[in-house]
Amino acid sequence: MTDEKGELVRASSTELSQPIDDLHKQLEGYLSHVGLPIDNVVVPISERKKVIASLEDALSIIPVDDRIKSHYLSKYTVAISVGLFDGALNYLWDETVRAFRRLIIAFDLQYFYSIAEKISSRYKNLSKEEDIDQVSEHDLLEACRRIGLLSDVNYQRLEHVNYMRNHASAAHPNDNDIDGHEMLGWLSVCLKHAITAQPDHSLIAVKQLLNNIRTTKIPEADYSVIGADFIKQPIERIDDFLWSIFGLYTTDKTTSETKQNIAGIAPYIWSAATEDRKYEIGAKFGVFRKNGEVSRKDACQKFLQHVDGLKYKDEDSLAGEIIEKLENLNRAHFGSNNFYNEYPHAKALDDSLPPNGVVPRAARAMWVKVISICFVGNGYGYRQGVDESALPYYKKHIGNYNEAEIVEFIRLFGDPEFTSPLARKKPDSRVRELAGILKNKTTNAHIIKSLDLIINAPVLTTHKIHNATAFKTSLDYLPTT
Repeated sequence: MTDEKGELVRASSTELSQPIDDLHKQLEGYLSHVGLPIDNVVVPISERKKVIASLEDALSIIPVDDRIKSHYLSKYTVAISVGLFDGALNYLWDETVRAFRRLIIAFDLQYFYSIAEKISSRYKNLSKEEDIDQVSEHDLLEACRRIGLLSDVNYQRLEHVNYMRNHASAAHPNDNDIDGHEMLGWLSVCLKHAITAQPDHSLIAVKQLLNNIRTTKIPEADYSVIGADFIKQPIERIDDFLWSIFGLYTTDKTTSETKQNIAGIAPYIWSAATEDRKYEIGAKFGVFRKNGEVSRKDACQKFLQHVDGLKYKDEDSLAGEIIEKLENLNRAHFGSNNFYNEYPHAKALDDSLPPNGVVPRAARAMWVKVISICFVGNGYGYRQGVDESALPYYKKHIGNYNEAEIVEFIRLFGDPEFTSPLARKKPDSRVRELAGILKNKTTNAHIIKSLDLIINAPVLTTHKIHNATAFKTSLDYLPTT
């Protein structure tokens, strides 16, 4: 609160200790008076004091002008004081999500939506600031990671807070306990990596480039310079940037000047992108064709001509259909009670496969990723985060993995969305089991070596094996597909 001069009134943790004791007694007395239970309702006073004692220092990294607008953090503090840690965690996460939304809007909202659409096609019609709350919180974090607003490590930290918010906060019924040290740890993570986060220099350069593509006629002589500089970015950012300018090129509202800029720069970005992304872009031709989007289909054709990518064009829309159903399954997996909700999506996906069971090339990367994620599970709950009803489908599809798909699986260990659960015991065990199944399906010595490194890695280290020198070296010898 503030005094008459508008200065922040400071109350030390020592000064707050006695009021918390008194408030606790009053609450207990009132609950008893109205006949409500007292036991296991609020956390012990000692746990509350742990948080209160460190709260002022933790919040000091937020500028005062921003702090006085942080209403959810006020609610968080009140909830801590009365001992409702499950409610406090919910308020902390609300403030975190609000901070990310502000950061995205200030950075480049349309770029964010283009990447969100790549995560799930249900976001393809989003365009306004008020639409951003339609993006799920997991997908919000994943898009921020792919843009570069979150590092891979900080993404995993915040994913853990998000999971605990879903399973230990007042957002959903639960019987999980939270202690003071946990609350302080989550507060620190959210404050440092979300609530006070700022884009780094490389992201500002991406923002400027996108703005120039949309608003300025770029000289033809600059195309190669821009392209040579941009391909120094991480490969995932290159892929997502290519997807973004492809979407911009194939949108009816895009001006001819912007399309000319894209046509000049795109070949350089295309040359550095992954084969998976090239096939995904080629598959859009069939999707536009099936949906009767003639202008977008024609624009897709021209884009592929500009980048010399016509061989990636998919006349059929099967890949697009499978990708959409994989997105639905992935969303169910990362949602609440995934071990109940994956089955209908897994069945619908199985129904879409061709009779020979072969997945179109354009859908291969997502196919392997989502099926593998769902088989491994998240390690939580009495089912360990695996939908047992859907598991027969996952086993069936894994049994049909060919050599190219096994290579895709090995490369997944560089994807934080895949590796994040592997820091827990059960997923760490199940991913080794999956690697063992795939090892028995190949005779390629280089693939077997990579799988052995996964299988034999020290316990609870598979989530970071991608950083191991031996594993990195093994990737260089995998067959290209």
